[in-house]
Amino acid sequence: MYSKVARIYDLLYSGTGIKDYPAESETLHAIIQEESPGARTLLDVACGTGAHLEVLRRWYEVEGVDVSPEMLEVARRRLPDAQLQVADMRTLDLGRKFDAVTCLFSAIGYVTDLAEMRSTIGRLADHVAPGGVLIVDGWVRPEDWGDDYRGGPDVASDDEAMVVRLTFSRRTGSITEMDLHHLVRGADRIDHFTEHHRLALVPTAEYVAAFESAGLRPRVVPFMPSRDRVIGTKPR
Repeated sequence: MYSKVARIYDLLYSGTGIKDYPAESETLHAIIQEESPGARTLLDVACGTGAHLEVLRRWYEVEGVDVSPEMLEVARRRLPDAQLQVADMRTLDLGRKFDAVTCLFSAIGYVTDLAEMRSTIGRLADHVAPGGVLIVDGWVRPEDWGDDYRGGPDVASDDEAMVVRLTFSRRTGSITEMDLHHLVRGADRIDHFTEHHRLALVPTAEYVAAFESAGLRPRVVPFMPSRDRVIGTKPR
């Protein structure tokens, strides 16, 4: 996943208005300062192309990890001085702690086994310093999922490329199966590729329980239609 889409990811999400990284980062900063006043260091897990980190570094010493080398290649061009490395959130072990740890835009949903989701939240919590905060964006609430979703077309362009994306999604038990078809027109050719994504439909209560098991004090706020954000603070 993301190996082919990395080069057009930001165009696809920012160019279509799906993502407003400056506004989202302002909201994250407000949450972090409310939960952990004076926080100075931040780790973004599944940081992708680093678009949130680009804004968040206004206030924090930032680091990022992602499982995709291709996404991190884009992030490194954006943030040449930041510590960015390939790592899997399920086995994350950086050997240090941060005032704030984030896992955004439903990336936790890619951990499709419930027990593994709980242990992954534990890995993230282990990187939170005493008095710090963990912020995790959940995938769609199971009760709000609509079967056989047909999304798009999402269309965006700049001076180098035009991108068109169509999505077909379905539910298999507790798993969302999504096929994303991309047409990318460049200067001298049109490419087509398909990505298949699998994300777990997890009740918000399960995320909350995982936070509590990891020793955090959680609260829940909505962050997108049909999705919740879990915010957990670690006692000093």
